[in-house]
Amino acid sequence: MKIIHTSDWHIGKVINERSLLDDQADVLTAWISQVAEMGPDLVIIAGDLYDRSLPNRESVHLCNQLLTQMSEEIACPICIISGNHDSGERIDYASAILEKEGLYLEGMVKKEIRRVCLEEADVYLLPYSDYGQIQKLYPDQTIRSMADALAVQIQTIKAGDWRPDRLNLLVFHGYVTNVDLDEAGADLEHTESERPLSMGNSAYVPADLFEDFDYVALGHLHGRQFVKNQHIYYSGSPLKYSKSEARQRKVFLEVDLTKEDLTVTPHPIQPKYDLRQVKGTFEDLMADQSDDYLYVELTDAQPVHEAMARLRQVYPHIMALTYSALEVDQPQSETGYQAQQKEALDQVFADFYEDQTGQVLTAYQEQVVKQIMAEAQGRGEEAGDQ
Repeated sequence: MKIIHTSDWHIGKVINERSLLDDQADVLTAWISQVAEMGPDLVIIAGDLYDRSLPNRESVHLCNQLLTQMSEEIACPICIISGNHDSGERIDYASAILEKEGLYLEGMVKKEIRRVCLEEADVYLLPYSDYGQIQKLYPDQTIRSMADALAVQIQTIKAGDWRPDRLNLLVFHGYVTNVDLDEAGADLEHTESERPLSMGNSAYVPADLFEDFDYVALGHLHGRQFVKNQHIYYSGSPLKYSKSEARQRKVFLEVDLTKEDLTVTPHPIQPKYDLRQVKGTFEDLMADQSDDYLYVELTDAQPVHEAMARLRQVYPHIMALTYSALEVDQPQSETGYQAQQKEALDQVFADFYEDQTGQVLTAYQEQVVKQIMAEAQGRGEEAGDQ
């Protein structure tokens, strides 16, 4: 069985006030044609189809074009789940109609887990959700983390028409770790463009929960990496979406799978413009030129007059400019990290609110948020004492 695995398209992504919509259209249109020529038996997009839960009309238009092209050119089932950036309701929209065209979209977490039955495989779709939502679906279960939630969901899958003699695949969007949950995430490559799913380690799930699946297609992390034995894999995003991804090699995965064997082959994705970091003196950099998206680090001892405007003449897509020689390291006290942890939850919500609405919290709203968080923490401590 040949499977194509991709994820984290983030249609509508904007970096430093620069829209990547045209870049996404070029890369993904070419990708669909390439995949069609490979003749797969299944295509998987493991979440974060959009970059925002309320995408603008241009993003929705491009997504519609891409899904239409996929259904017309790729002669196999296509499974898509929602990620933490998506609106589950939007991904679910018209899914029953699209299923007739071979597009299986699962946006909302449900008690009855979606199974796509293929000729030789069963594909289970687990869209993004927090453990609180899953707890509401299973009120008789004790669920205090994503590890608890996923264990219940997999138990539900196994209690159904589970066929160990068939190929069993799972599509999931979130953090999967192969180390103890006390050190969760230490084995994973993170980037700054991945929105945190929660505070602490409650969002991480252990890889051992997936041991009975033949392949687990993951989304959320933007760098290609496997978690355990290469049957649990992040495909990564098709484009670079932050400075921290500059050195990543973007790919999609071709998975050749049987009950006895698994081969994962990465195929490079080449955008029209790369995203890179460059470093040097102003004079040296002005002697070169590039249309790539560049994060420039000047080593000059003094600021250069109108450096950004002048560099833009040879680097029209320059994203940001810093001076390494002028950066000052700030000492951090021993309690600095603890203080950051204490304040982080408030800040995460404030950042999320600003990201979704384009507005900052008012002083009154900040106070309401703190009050709600304090009450929630109190209820959690009471539940833990029971």
